[in-house]
Amino acid sequence: MTTKVYADKTTVPVTKSRQDIEAMLRKAKANRVVHMDERLEAIVMFELAGRLVKIEVPIKGDATDQVRRSKWRALYLIIKAKIEAVAQGVTTVEQEWLAHIVLPDGRTVGQWIEPQLQVAYDRGDMPTNPLLLEGPKNG
Repeated sequence: MTTKVYADKTTVPVTKSRQDIEAMLRKAKANRVVHMDERLEAIVMFELAGRLVKIEVPIKGDATDQVRRSKWRALYLIIKAKIEAVAQGVTTVEQEWLAHIVLPDGRTVGQWIEPQLQVAYDRGDMPTNPLLLEGPKNG
């Protein structure tokens, strides 16, 4: 059984999807909106509610134009859904974008936590990293 790929027949050019994403983010009061269509990935970065957000979508090097258009439409869809969920009060900016928030070292929260999460599941207990167990430090 073959899984259907979202927007696998879209004719919307990548440039239009990027424009749509930027317009949607600006309407949601995002600042510093940047998008890149690189050979091996699609990237969208922006600042929303004081948080720097970076979404990276891997694209195979031999991807056709159709695959690229489909990836960008999927990116548009997920960003739209997240913005709408926050706008409707279903969730918060932090909850919705957590994995994509950029940390001071340049990694996203998802890139930072994924290896630790796997260790926790492999061991069957909570991570021992004190940074994950402590709350914010005052002063």
